[in-house]
Amino acid sequence: MLKLDFEHPAPRPHWTAWLLLAAGLAAAAWTGWQAWRAQEAFDRAVAEAPHAAQVPAPRRATAAARTDDTAARSAREQLATPWSELFMRLEGNLPKRIALVTLEADTRKPEATLTAEARNAKDMLAYVEQLKDEAGFTTVTLASHALQEADPQQPLRFIVRLGWKP
Repeated sequence: MLKLDFEHPAPRPHWTAWLLLAAGLAAAAWTGWQAWRAQEAFDRAVAEAPHAAQVPAPRRATAAARTDDTAARSAREQLATPWSELFMRLEGNLPKRIALVTLEADTRKPEATLTAEARNAKDMLAYVEQLKDEAGFTTVTLASHALQEADPQQPLRFIVRLGWKP
């Protein structure tokens, strides 16, 4: 005979469950306390900032400062490069038979190196000619190409050097 017991009380949680609950609560409290300390430090720094701005500290030109200036200048040049125009030129002339792999651009001069793959040499050459004719690049040069024998589809990987006007 089958006996159903619908009013059976639920078992009490194991002691490891209580331990995990306590550890979680302690971690949450510690995280909250650290966030509160960080906010207090930030508020103090903001409150002291106007006073610090009134008394400029003497600045020494060190090698580290010059390196930082060079890095900042390089970052500004990269941000000023019209990347979207370059991407639109490449994507606007991309046939379905070509896959773009990488694009490396030099921010000091308007040059880019494009690595792409094609199914065969005919598609590769047609794409290079299309870039020369339609994309508006100043120079388009096929630098190298190689058959990818390790790939089961054996695509033809090629590198094109592009000169462009920003």
